[in-house]
Amino acid sequence: MSTAGLKDFTGRFAESHSAVVSLAVSITFVACAIFAPLLAPTDPYDLTQLQLSDALKPTGSKRMLPGEESRANMRIDGGSSSVEPVSPAKTRLAFLTEPCAPNCLSVIVQPEDVRLASLQIRNLPAGVTVEGAKKHPIQPWWTVDTPQGSKVRIISSAPLPASFTFLAIAKSMEQETDFIFRLGTDGFGRDMLSAILYGIRISVFVGLVAAGVAMVFGTGLGLLSAWRGGVTDAIVMRAVDFMLGLPALLVGLAILAVLGNGVSKVVLAIVIVQWSYYARTARSFALSELGKEYVEAAQCLRLSPARIMLRHVLPNCMPQIIVLFTLNIAAAISLESSLSFLGVGLPLTRPSLGMLIASGYEFIFSHKYWISIYPGVVLLVMIVAMNLLGDRLRDLNNPRLDR
Repeated sequence: MSTAGLKDFTGRFAESHSAVVSLAVSITFVACAIFAPLLAPTDPYDLTQLQLSDALKPTGSKRMLPGEESRANMRIDGGSSSVEPVSPAKTRLAFLTEPCAPNCLSVIVQPEDVRLASLQIRNLPAGVTVEGAKKHPIQPWWTVDTPQGSKVRIISSAPLPASFTFLAIAKSMEQETDFIFRLGTDGFGRDMLSAILYGIRISVFVGLVAAGVAMVFGTGLGLLSAWRGGVTDAIVMRAVDFMLGLPALLVGLAILAVLGNGVSKVVLAIVIVQWSYYARTARSFALSELGKEYVEAAQCLRLSPARIMLRHVLPNCMPQIIVLFTLNIAAAISLESSLSFLGVGLPLTRPSLGMLIASGYEFIFSHKYWISIYPGVVLLVMIVAMNLLGDRLRDLNNPRLDR
């Protein structure tokens, strides 16, 4: 296309404001797909970063760090005490004891500014209890919830034994962080904003690759059918008629039921569904081009059939094929989302937009709308934008429809 032709095409394209907006939205989604690892606050594929305490949090919630748990065997021997940590992991919580009365002993958790969810004392001698604690119905365990000052008092009606050992278990409360879940979290504790960005990446990748492979394969068969004619044309066109007579979703379900789920298998299923559209379109336009004089001139020059079809006929068919490619990207994204929603598309560890909608469907009636609504809105906007873009390109390539 010449510079003047490109300028004229751009001017006619810009006459439709909806097409310009659709192009901008489509480019934005492609940019989100490319730069998803940079734009996403977290990596939803990294299972080590997920914690169930973050699950089902509404929009605008802060991430909470899980509370620490520290255990220590504390031995009282006369007037001295010793602490033997039991916790397998290092924590910042430490224990110490100090007498508070002749028959009283305080157990203190440091640092003193830490907020404890509970402090449990186990295996105390008979007759010794913990002030303000709840006792286990069977075991000699006493638990104080949210102890004031991060300490509890061990008391006895008689003098405390000169030597005894007990187990102390301290659990700190969750702590707020500066990280905010802008769009909430799902049932696995994934940040919905990050999951949606990575879902856009998968959807755009599947749409472009599947539609591109289907375009190459279907266009090649369509050109072959138009050039050879006869039996080849009949076989290819009957296969096209057969594929077009089957529902796309049903074909995808049948293929993935046999092959299993996965990105490559979803792409293969979409290619099998969509190649027939390109074959029929390429054959139709190739037949109209083969009767023109430039093809006869190329044959007179004894050019090979492959060169005639690829260098001369195909470029004149490409505008219509590109329009079909644009429309089929949206159809491929829609089909992939439908298959993932039904549970036969992508695995749970690689959430696509359809999988995110499916995972939030069971929570939508409990007012946790954000898990399904936000991915659904993104998917709707993406498909509508690409369809509007394809419609405008189709109109520009058909003078009777161009307004």
